[in-house]
Amino acid sequence: MKTNNEIDTMYSERFAFIETLSREFVAMTGCGVYVYFTPLDIDQLFDKFLSVDLSIRMFARQCVKNLI
Repeated sequence: MKTNNEIDTMYSERFAFIETLSREFVAMTGCGVYVYFTPLDIDQLFDKFLSVDLSIRMFARQCVKNLI
């Protein structure tokens, strides 16, 4: 069973991921991330992000570059 602290940490990481992903999409395409992805897609991207050794910003930039 996860502790409240572990849940808070995961929530904070997910929030930071979505915020960074959103900023990168707006900066590079002029449109928000939800134009390109569903919430389920973003959740899957977050899971993928957790398995790679990249910063959130670098991962987000790669996502944008893969689409444009």
